[in-house]
Amino acid sequence: MRLFINECDLLRFKRRAARGYPREVYGIMLGKRLANRTFKIAQIIIPPVVEATYDYVIPDYDKIDEIVSKSGLDYIGSIHSHPQAPPTISTHDYQYWDKDRVVGILSVRKRNIYKVTELKFWRKNAALPVKFKTFKPGENGHNRPSRDD
Repeated sequence: MRLFINECDLLRFKRRAARGYPREVYGIMLGKRLANRTFKIAQIIIPPVVEATYDYVIPDYDKIDEIVSKSGLDYIGSIHSHPQAPPTISTHDYQYWDKDRVVGILSVRKRNIYKVTELKFWRKNAALPVKFKTFKPGENGHNRPSRDD
């Protein structure tokens, strides 16, 4: 499996996760399936949240269904932050893994006056993370991959 992710939306999510620190921040990834188990993430949307703590986040699932149906895109998976924790699937993440093809985990760690992030994407029951690249929408009229992250 491979992912191509909208670079602008990913940067926006990273900024939101850094501002939300020390609480978890949650987003949904919408896009299209391409050939050969490759997915293009066109949008990362942060839905309303019912509750967010240092250990978990509970999104408003009814609003997520509404957002997905209005988007015209496919639901690919979710992404959320782990404050002061590695970008790996926690027991809580695994327990509530539902219809996600892939889950992104953004580690946000505070270092003095700045925050450091590390991002990995996971498939259920996979030992290794999913490879991904970002793309800049509309660059030269094309949505093409731009760099590894």
